[in-house]
Amino acid sequence: MKPVSSGSSRRRRRRPGSAAVAGILGLALPLVLAAPGGPAAGSARPSAVASDASCPWLSQSLPIGQRVHMLLARMTLANKINMVTGAGSTQPYVFYISAIPSLCVPAIGEEDGPTGVGDGLTGVTQMPSAVSLAATFDPSLADRYGQVVGSEERGKGAMVNLGPTVNIDRDPRWGRSFEAYTEDPFLNAAIAAADVSGVQSRDEMAQVKHLAVYNQETNRDTQADNAIVSTRALNEIYLPAFYAATMKAGASSVMCAYSTINGQAACQNRYLMRATLDRRWGFPGFVTSDYGATHSTVPSAAAGLDQEMPAAQYYGSALRAAVEDRLVSMATLDQMVTRILTEMFRFSEFNHPPTGSIRATVTTPAHQAVSTAVAEAGTVLLKNSGGTLPLPENRAGKVAVIGPAASASPADAGGGSAYVTSTFSVSPLQGIRAAAGPGTTVRYAQGLPTDTSLSRIPGSALTPAYPSASHGPTYTGTLTAPETGTYVLAYRNPGRYAAIDLSLDGKVILANPGTPPVHTYSVGVNLQAGRTYRLSLSGGGRSANLSWATPSELAPGISRAVAAAKSAATAVVVVSDDTESEAADRASLNLPSAQNELISAVAAANPHTVVVINAGAPVVMPWLSQVASVVDAWYPGESNGTALAAVLFGHVDPSGHLPVTFPVGLSQVPAPTPSEFPGTNGRVLYREGVNVGYRYYDATSETPLFPFGYGLSYTSFAFSDLNVTPQQIHNGTSGPLVTVSARVTNTGRVAGSEVAQLYLGDPAAAGEPPRQLKGFQKVRLGPGESATVHFTLGGHDLSYWDDAANGWVVADGQYQVYVGDSSALANLPLQGGFTVTSG
Repeated sequence: MKPVSSGSSRRRRRRPGSAAVAGILGLALPLVLAAPGGPAAGSARPSAVASDASCPWLSQSLPIGQRVHMLLARMTLANKINMVTGAGSTQPYVFYISAIPSLCVPAIGEEDGPTGVGDGLTGVTQMPSAVSLAATFDPSLADRYGQVVGSEERGKGAMVNLGPTVNIDRDPRWGRSFEAYTEDPFLNAAIAAADVSGVQSRDEMAQVKHLAVYNQETNRDTQADNAIVSTRALNEIYLPAFYAATMKAGASSVMCAYSTINGQAACQNRYLMRATLDRRWGFPGFVTSDYGATHSTVPSAAAGLDQEMPAAQYYGSALRAAVEDRLVSMATLDQMVTRILTEMFRFSEFNHPPTGSIRATVTTPAHQAVSTAVAEAGTVLLKNSGGTLPLPENRAGKVAVIGPAASASPADAGGGSAYVTSTFSVSPLQGIRAAAGPGTTVRYAQGLPTDTSLSRIPGSALTPAYPSASHGPTYTGTLTAPETGTYVLAYRNPGRYAAIDLSLDGKVILANPGTPPVHTYSVGVNLQAGRTYRLSLSGGGRSANLSWATPSELAPGISRAVAAAKSAATAVVVVSDDTESEAADRASLNLPSAQNELISAVAAANPHTVVVINAGAPVVMPWLSQVASVVDAWYPGESNGTALAAVLFGHVDPSGHLPVTFPVGLSQVPAPTPSEFPGTNGRVLYREGVNVGYRYYDATSETPLFPFGYGLSYTSFAFSDLNVTPQQIHNGTSGPLVTVSARVTNTGRVAGSEVAQLYLGDPAAAGEPPRQLKGFQKVRLGPGESATVHFTLGGHDLSYWDDAANGWVVADGQYQVYVGDSSALANLPLQGGFTVTSG
């Protein structure tokens, strides 16, 4: 076996444009969107005066390094401290560095934006969730997605977009799964690089987050979230997207995480920042802390943390004192400032700082069209028995649309800092009615109460009675069920990001924060008449009440839904998980409220029942065998109903494929024990190592509910003519090593898109999972049409991380090549291989 070059370089890299990144990834060039109109009236942020002769570093004819050196030489210690310390949370942007007008240094506004401009700013485009983008398996579409985000951030006056979120979806309970892409490092890297390229093509800096092992919300920003993870898993699973985003797509900066990794807090983790970003990769950009994630002064500065956000706690006066006391050298501080200034000059921020306003309306029809296109392309058809879908547009007859998520309370987006306030929103019911032709009648039945319409639990059932209002809603009492059946229990928590737990008999059944736009969360539970249960509520923020719906209160709505389904040709039940959010992990994979019971009742009444899921992560499906079709639309953003109707009526062929594995239940996930998720005794054990996601299911011969990469279409496809060249290569050969091609044919009657996926099996000596994604290509084909897809495997694709070598190594032996349309072996019909030899 021979080591593989890491490809790192100490040279500073010019920011590649879309064409450069397309060349890196082998992509088609994306559409370049028109930028929004000029700055709207409002409070434009302080900017540099480009013509000021007292600031010679404004001359763009000078090399960036020289400009940085000239400016740094004129900076006082106070100026330097200003550049690395957040100005406080009262600023117009979530993170903010104050301007230095005397030196022509503009202010730096940094705004949340993994799925669009966040933090409550209006006049923006609510994009589909990041997992929806990953489900498209389309980097060119990810580039267009990034262009929308970058353009709108710039239009709002922000200099830095805080995104994308490229953390691996290690466990489907993670509350932020929806704002991350996938469980797979290869897909993660490809989508991340394209997204960053799109953002930065609009002259907006991208800050990729959160470095690097941040996979849960439970115990976040505490030492109890201490991920014990191998160096091999770090490099093979959790770091590839950061490398692609920074060293291939040229991201300006990185945000370090809330988590602790192997005993060191992320924002002072020397392995991640000094050993990896700085020395091994030669990353020239800067590192910013997540909100309040800085935990020290000297160790953080020594590790390479360049900005503390949002305000001075360990930097500011504390850092100044450390420099004056020589605990932090001036050379270290200069390096911190140099990295920030370098990126500002690289993006022409001194000469052309953002002129937008936070009050500007930056959404455009072109941006909204991209949002719709991503929602359509990311929709995954999971089941379609008997050709139930697509619905005949002009002769569908009666269609019953059922569920609160269809109209009364749609779930367009997840919560937390990634939540985007939509300019408009099309509900599933509105979209279906608008798309239905003259031969189709649409009837709506809500089926279940909304979470906000539940009644307060009476004193006759709850002892002691829950107070009408309280601070810090901590409650412990007993609940006595008046009847047997399914109840919906809920709480209201208006506190922003204040995690709160609802427990029944000592088991947490609901764990979510109060985040816009929903403050009430529910869970369905089965209770027995006359039995007394211990009920407790703990968390933060002011709470209005504990509420519920009894089986008797639920029955009328479900009966009306059943009646609507019986009288319809097709029943479309729209369900959602509106509990997914930053600051808390999901307690289970069940749909909230009594949505499972609603689906089963409707399916029993109508064999042509279609279930549409709006969620950012996998859910369990106890009703799967009862329904005809299942459509996973994720969190589709503001075009929710428009995109859904286009798929249901066949205007768009569903072409999304799962970027995450759907397990049968919690017992099947790769981290099934408390010690592995969310951790015990102050440690989270990443025992699965590199066997994350589908790698785990393959390695343990587990059959999930739906495998990674899976997705149906309204047509069918066949794979043929696999060609692997050459059959034997010499270990140590540089450049592209193996080329793989295959033929994809549309064998159906309608046009559609397929995602051809290449998986590689390493020799046993490498100790790798059975198969790993190493290539994918999306092709659109008409009926009977064929296309040849091509893949190239280089040394890094064949390598694994070897701790003894402290680097990447290619093993000798037989490599297996698999081509098909999902990670499941049964869906990989083409198989071949090649041999790597030494000597």
